[in-house]
Amino acid sequence: MAAALAKLGLPFERIPAVLGLDMPEWVKPFFLRPDGTIASQLKRGEVGCYASHLVVARRMVETGIPMALVFEDDLALPDDLAALVDAAVRVAAEGWDIIRLSNPPKAAYLPVAGLPGTRELVLYSRIPNNTGASLLSLSGAKRLLIPGQRTYQIDEHLRRPWDLGMETYGIVPAPIRSNIFDTSTIDAMETRRLGRESPLAKLARRRIDPPAMLLRQLRWQYTHLGIGPWLRGILVGLKISLARRLTAGRNADNKTGDGVQQRFRLDSDGE
Repeated sequence: MAAALAKLGLPFERIPAVLGLDMPEWVKPFFLRPDGTIASQLKRGEVGCYASHLVVARRMVETGIPMALVFEDDLALPDDLAALVDAAVRVAAEGWDIIRLSNPPKAAYLPVAGLPGTRELVLYSRIPNNTGASLLSLSGAKRLLIPGQRTYQIDEHLRRPWDLGMETYGIVPAPIRSNIFDTSTIDAMETRRLGRESPLAKLARRRIDPPAMLLRQLRWQYTHLGIGPWLRGILVGLKISLARRLTAGRNADNKTGDGVQQRFRLDSDGE
């Protein structure tokens, strides 16, 4: 990553990751009980990953950095990244908190403005997973540090922007490719310490949001997108879900390619 950033002429600071529960004292109330045990179903590596993002956010707040690119260490960066980010910041609405850069959409999205090349700044109807790369504003860093126990993985929590009030945008097609290595830091840590988690164990840990959270999601979607795009997004999602079932197993290597992404696009005029 250091070589890639140097090639692009982007100055950077490497923030050491939090490894498991070995975290600063101020971070512990976000994750741990008074006896030092994890107060949720999160794994040690997941706690460390989320805590690392909190450390970055606090660094931004303490130094007053207005915005920062937050990268994990398994990314492929485009040559036009700096120009693309500058363009996105110019057209994003005042008060934006995070612009996601490595998230191919898997649900309907609403274009906000054109960006260099064929890319667009968008609002998501459902925010995709992955925290590989994002542009975080100072206001977003402050929201990320809102006190309270964290029970979701960082990527799952950021998929629920209504919980912290994160004003979220994305760039489509996603300019940064993530997970370019075979094994993530979290997977490596858990395999080394605890053994690889079985599919059944992962299924048992899956969170099903309570009805109140689902209602908050629906309210966020229609206020975020507008009632027309929201309703069209539901129809698009149903149509694509049906198409996936009918063509299961076909074109599996193009699930998030530009053509698939284009099918999720909502025109603001309804066309």
